[in-house]
Amino acid sequence: MALRESHLIHLAINKPVEEAYAFLSSPRNYAEWASVVGPMRQVGALDWQVPTAFGERIIRFSAPNAYGVLDHAVYREGEEPLMLPMRVTPNGDGCDLTFIFFRRAGMSDEQFSSALEWINTDFLTLRALLEA
Repeated sequence: MALRESHLIHLAINKPVEEAYAFLSSPRNYAEWASVVGPMRQVGALDWQVPTAFGERIIRFSAPNAYGVLDHAVYREGEEPLMLPMRVTPNGDGCDLTFIFFRRAGMSDEQFSSALEWINTDFLTLRALLEA
């Protein structure tokens, strides 16, 4: 498999890493900041069915851990999960959130740009929520 195009998103958050991680590691909080358009439903130990602007998706969240790892995979039933690495790391009294978005095979330039805009908007919403 060829390397996929990727895009790194970095966001500084003025909130202690422990508080940011506690919020971000709970799948139930996802709908408060991400592009979810309806109620999330747990369908497995770490899997949640989620209505999005792009249709129904399943999100497989990482198990809670002591390392700030918030990786998750997004996919449609029968589709290969797209891994999305995400980390929260301490930075002084706040933290840094890093996220890598991989371009899915067959995704047009317009779709890739649109997805990045959605993600950036979601992360700005997340920062405002956490810093409030």
